[in-house]
Order: sequence, then structure tokens, then C-alpha cells
Amino acid sequence: MRLYADKIIGAKAEHDAAPLDEHKVNDILFNMYDHRLCYFTFTIENRSPEREEMPADRHMESVVAATSGIGTQNTPMTGSAYPETNYSEVKETYFIPWHQIVDINEEKLVFEGNERQKEEPIECYSYLAVKDWPVIDQSGEKIGKIKDLVMDTERQQAVGFVLSEGFWKSLFGHDEKYMPITGQPDWKTQEWKIERTPDLLLKNTPEEL
Repeated sequence: MRLYADKIIGAKAEHDAAPLDEHKVNDILFNMYDHRLCYFTFTIENRSPEREEMPADRHMESVVAATSGIGTQNTPMTGSAYPETNYSEVKETYFIPWHQIVDINEEKLVFEGNERQKEEPIECYSYLAVKDWPVIDQSGEKIGKIKDLVMDTERQQAVGFVLSEGFWKSLFGHDEKYMPITGQPDWKTQEWKIERTPDLLLKNTPEEL
């Protein structure tokens, strides 16, 4: 089955053993060298306690101690001698291996198992990181701009770019073309570099990839 990466972003992500515990896919990671599907990610928010010692009102404590509590039941306390706990929202991103996915479509992604990590793998690239990058060949010519990635779920691999803003638009009026995925990202220039060859042709439909 062919799916577009951009349509998976924002889809539901749920564990097969906890279908009510729902998350949202916020990125897809691909292998840097063979473009196989590595991970999908989602983010959860946790409330992290932060204990803060509030200054004690020593004067009021002295008054209470001196009077043994007589007549102080309604005395307004201007401070607190006890610590208070504040909470802050902490976001954590989880990387779920693609081999744990048991079902996927444009609306929902279901995964199994407990294997997950919180650190981004260095051998992978993020779809959202390279989206909108120009695709540049060895002569410096711009082929187009990355608008989307076409994924083959059976091969578990990205198989092609969806390109926009290419020379063909002014010539033929077509807004998008498809190209088999090749090359690697250049993080310094934020360009996708390819070696253009005679057999690396632009396609009109994703089925041709």
C-alpha cells in the first residue's frame, strides 16, 4: 500500500493493548542510507512536581505558641510554614520502532510492544526536517522542492518524492511530479543532493515509482 507521509502526520497513534490511550503522530523517521522506515514519534505531556519551600511566618508561629492557641482560631495567617508543591508541564517525545506497527492507514496507526526510546537516532532523518527542501543535482540545478514523501508500507520504505515548484510547471502547467528517492540530505545547506542520471526520470503518478 502506498501512503503519503504528510497525511500520516496528525493521525491517531494507539497501542493495541490500550486503544483508549490515544496519541497523535508528529513525525516519521527514515534511514539515512536506504530510506527504510525507522520510527514514528509522538509527544506526551507529563506534570512534573516542583517542590518549593515557602518562607515561614515566624511571627505568627510565635504568637500561636505564646497563647497556646487561645483566641487564635480566626486569626488570619499571613504566611505558611509548610512547603507547597507546584507543577510544570514536561513534554517527552517517544520514538516507536516501525516494526512494532500492526496496522496503519491515513487516519490511525496501531502499534504493539513496549520497545521505545526518548533519544533521536543519529542514523535517521526526519520527514518534517527535510520537507520543503530543494532537490539539487550535481550541477547545482534545482529539480524541485520536497512537498511530500511516498511510502510503500509493504516494503517499509520511502520510495519517492512528491516535488513541486519545478521547471515543468511553467512548461506544462503541472503542479506536482514524482521522482524515485535517491541521494542524501545536506544538513549544512539544507538541500537534498542527488546524482542525476539519464534513467532518473520524473513521473506523473505515484504508481510509476
